[in-house]
Amino acid sequence: LSANRFGNACFIVLPPGTILPGRYGPTNVRLRCHLGLKVPPGCELVVGGEPQCWAEGHCLLLDDSFLHTTAHNGRLEDGPCVLFIVDLWHPNVAGAERQALDYIFAPG
Repeated sequence: LSANRFGNACFIVLPPGTILPGRYGPTNVRLRCHLGLKVPPGCELVVGGEPQCWAEGHCLLLDDSFLHTTAHNGRLEDGPCVLFIVDLWHPNVAGAERQALDYIFAPG
């Protein structure tokens, strides 16, 4: 999902004490893949009221159009939580729909 403004790939670094309040992604045409690179104890992700578990070296797929919250409740000495995040097309979005969305939401 790279040809429109809803596509994203980035690293996220959450220091201990970080709390990201509940939020919704901008659309339900994507899934967000979180790859845990460093996941200390006390890190949590809740999506649609359901707790999810990050694990180092493993991917977690979520539909970020659902309400989700993130927190790092670990100790300072545990260091930051580090994730690589990449957006993927939702599998229910057909090829023709993808082309139309890329055209409609092209960057710039």
